[in-house]
Amino acid sequence: MLTFEEHGPDRRRKFGFDESGHRRLPMSMDGVEGLHTVGLWIEEKGAVFLEGEEFDADCRVIWPEGFRDVVAPGVKLKLWDAGFFARGEVTERCESGWEVPA
Repeated sequence: MLTFEEHGPDRRRKFGFDESGHRRLPMSMDGVEGLHTVGLWIEEKGAVFLEGEEFDADCRVIWPEGFRDVVAPGVKLKLWDAGFFARGEVTERCESGWEVPA
């Protein structure tokens, strides 16, 4: 859910995707220390969401080794853009993205 909890009243209250349906930004996740970049993909190209709204996105972390043992349905996360602005929860883990290199 978009909360904009760390954005002051003078900041925008919307979050959007361009025509590719892709967006990269920092994320914190329970069980992983610090902020790490995640790629988000949605089906609706150019979608814009307002404060209080929710959306589902496919995600891919750039540092899979740090998340491999943590990502599971129910794990909480927060998205960051010069302050935390959204809270979320993992709903599904797709195993195809977690292969261990030989």
